[in-house]
Amino acid sequence: MRIIASTILILTLLGILVLLGSCLNLTEPDPPRAEPWLCSINADGTGFRKIKKVDSSFGTNGFWDIYMTKDDRIIFYGEKLWISDTDSINVAQITPDDLTMWKLPTRLSQSPDGSKLFFAADKNIYELSYPGYQLSKLTDQTIRWLRNPMVSDLGNYITYSSRGYGTPAKFTEYLYWMNINSGKSGIIPTIDSICVNSYYSETEDYVYYEGVNIKRSRLDGSELSVVTTGGSMYPYASFDLSSDLRHIIHIWDETPTLDVLCFDKQLNTAIRLPIKQNSNADYLARICKNVNKLFYVRPAPGVSQLLCVYDLDSGEYRVLTDNIANFTVGGFEMIAPSWDGSKVFFYAYVGYK
Repeated sequence: MRIIASTILILTLLGILVLLGSCLNLTEPDPPRAEPWLCSINADGTGFRKIKKVDSSFGTNGFWDIYMTKDDRIIFYGEKLWISDTDSINVAQITPDDLTMWKLPTRLSQSPDGSKLFFAADKNIYELSYPGYQLSKLTDQTIRWLRNPMVSDLGNYITYSSRGYGTPAKFTEYLYWMNINSGKSGIIPTIDSICVNSYYSETEDYVYYEGVNIKRSRLDGSELSVVTTGGSMYPYASFDLSSDLRHIIHIWDETPTLDVLCFDKQLNTAIRLPIKQNSNADYLARICKNVNKLFYVRPAPGVSQLLCVYDLDSGEYRVLTDNIANFTVGGFEMIAPSWDGSKVFFYAYVGYK
């Protein structure tokens, strides 16, 4: 009987201990879930900074992309344009209420000296002076939707495309050029039914454009040739030329491989870098305006996404967000490097380790 009583007592005490342990819940609590933040980090991976949480109190009614100005202010591109200093985000609207931006794509092209911003809104192409914010309408289109303006290397021309209507598409989708000083414009003859991305190099007097493969020609369509294979049929803001005009940056969207290609025109070679898309299916790659550095987001085993920088001159690349103390960073939505490549601003989901 004593043995039975002792056994019952021991079991009772063990039960009490288990109950107390469950009540005390000695395990570590789950960390708060990741939240959307506007952040920045230096190009060497130091200086990570959470700037402002992206929520209803951010100061805009939503935005689709971000851009840096030459004097290191940040522009938010949505149905309007907003601008802010980066030390503390206090946004100010810089486009009028009666003008609605267009999302396909979210292209904000800036002149080489940073004094002019070009964008598409309400079927047309507009120019906005900076920092005076004087708005000029450059086109007068009422039928087709004009899109994707890109300013030339010397700042005297823009190229842009139209979104067609009806069939066949080749009769309704065009590639255009405009001299922004004289207002003279014209259509660039192409053999592709859709040409969405284009860049005119005044230095070379060639326009590079993306359709089926990457091609180049004069503005009148003459001397047409294929520069490199690949390319995309969709208007992505990641299409660009490096500041020295040596490299063409474009997307290779041959599913299941998703890459950003850096094509070297001198060596006739290309570097392919795996790339991720954001929630709007836009590719996250942006080249700096004044230096040959490409910032991009790539996938990684066991990690959702990593922010990286690739130096086109040296061939070196660095992962910027793989070792940030106390924080996890992933789910990137937008990136915007400074013109000098010293840092990059980004919108991503930040949590605690």
